[in-house]
Amino acid sequence: MKELPNTFYERRARMAQKVDLRRRYIESSFLNQARGEREMIQSRIERMTFGCRKAFLAARLQQIEKDLSNKA
Repeated sequence: MKELPNTFYERRARMAQKVDLRRRYIESSFLNQARGEREMIQSRIERMTFGCRKAFLAARLQQIEKDLSNKA
C-alpha cells in the first residue's frame, strides 16, 4: 500500500518551520526598528545645546518616574 505523499504530520512539520521562521523574522524586525528609533532619538538629543539637552532629559526623567509610580 502506498503512503500519501503529504501526510498530515509532514505538512504540520513544514508549517511549524514556516511559522517559526516568520516569528523570528517579526521579532528581529521589531528589535531592529526599536534600535533604529533609539539611535535616531539619541542623535537628536546629542545635537541639542547643553541647556536644552539638560531640560529635555530632566523632563523625560520626570515623565518616566511618573509612569513608573502610576504602574506600581
